[in-house]
Amino acid sequence: MSNQKIDAKKIIALKEAGWRTERIAVEMKMEPCDVDKAVHKFVDREGKDTKEKTEAKEQKSEISLSREALTVITKEAAEIAARTALETIEREKKKMHSMAVERRLHNTKLLLRNYRMLKDNSENSIFGRSQMEESAADILYNMMNLYDDEVIVDAIKRSATRTAIMVSHIDTMMGIYRAYCEKSSNILDIRRFEVVHDMYIAEECLTVKDIAEKKSMSKENVYSDLKIATERLSALIFGVDGLSVH
Repeated sequence: MSNQKIDAKKIIALKEAGWRTERIAVEMKMEPCDVDKAVHKFVDREGKDTKEKTEAKEQKSEISLSREALTVITKEAAEIAARTALETIEREKKKMHSMAVERRLHNTKLLLRNYRMLKDNSENSIFGRSQMEESAADILYNMMNLYDDEVIVDAIKRSATRTAIMVSHIDTMMGIYRAYCEKSSNILDIRRFEVVHDMYIAEECLTVKDIAEKKSMSKENVYSDLKIATERLSALIFGVDGLSVH
């Protein structure tokens, strides 16, 4: 076969038109064997091109699917991360709230235990409230930022005016608590008020044993009444934030 350029497409066209190899060879001035080789070569090349195009298309489709899958995964990961962050924040908020409630309850018990001493100091004081522009809310706020009971009590009793303000605030809240208990349909409420009053507020404070005998109840019930009454007083003394949310 000469080095002439073979027109493979023409050979294929003649083949498809029904020409025999020998006739095509004469027409194309080629040897019959070269005609067959040209046909086979063309068919192989076309088949390879078709295969490569198919593979390229499939690869492109896979890449497209991979990108879509990656987008979905990324979106889901972002949603999970955001949800986890919100849950963590919510847990921290509940933890902080619980700690604040416990702190207020602790300080309420501290005030009640020291009520008689503070009241005596207040009544024996020769100073007037006008000497200090301070409210009960200010004193209570400062209590929340101190973590030594002795320091807290000392900070209150060191000032006669501050002591008078705190005693007055406790008296007022005890009055509100008593009014609530007297109007309550639960007969245990007034007993709880009387228990906490006898324990901390009365001029002659009683022990748990004394209260149990006076009320004809067990010491366990006295402790239970004190717990409930103190929690409710904490809500009154420190405001609604003193309430524990269950």
